[in-house]
Amino acid sequence: MNQALNLALKLIISGLLIYAAAVDLKKREVPNVAGIGILLIGAATLFWEQHWLLGVFYLVAVMGSRGGLWGIAAVAAALTTLAVPGLVTEAYPFILAIFFIITMFRFGVFGQGDAVLAFGLLALAYSDGLWMPLALLGTSLLGIIPLVWKRSPKEILERATYILKNFGSIEKDEEAVKFPWAVIAAVLGLVYLWLVRGVIL
Repeated sequence: MNQALNLALKLIISGLLIYAAAVDLKKREVPNVAGIGILLIGAATLFWEQHWLLGVFYLVAVMGSRGGLWGIAAVAAALTTLAVPGLVTEAYPFILAIFFIITMFRFGVFGQGDAVLAFGLLALAYSDGLWMPLALLGTSLLGIIPLVWKRSPKEILERATYILKNFGSIEKDEEAVKFPWAVIAAVLGLVYLWLVRGVIL
């Protein structure tokens, strides 16, 4: 792809990320056009780079994030991918990160729009190995700060126990810190696009 088209694609992705962050800040929701747009561009990069099996796994995993037969298919696709010689060491961070996002979504920690953005960012950054999985994990661990801030060890244990017992009911947790995650996704995505990634396609 020539430089002009590559720049245009970066600008489109950046616009979608900024739009998602702005709407999430205002309405606490991620607009479909932004989330699905990033998700589809992520899928396109996997297939463009000829990661055919991973591309299939990615699409099946997105469908399987709601569980059911698609969820079983996602696990089967992941196992098939990891069974391919030479793909194990390359693909496992991506696959584990995808299942981590699915888990966060299924337990209500991530909303649907948040999960879609995370899926898209993981696919976009696949060629850079651990960069995006570690970045996403790092931002998720920021949630530990409110857990330990100004609490005694006993209070931390009590709070952690409460969170684990009510992991799927975050909306009922009065102490939960509900931050518009699309803002974090936008920052990660913009840093990656303009400071880490060279050519998109």
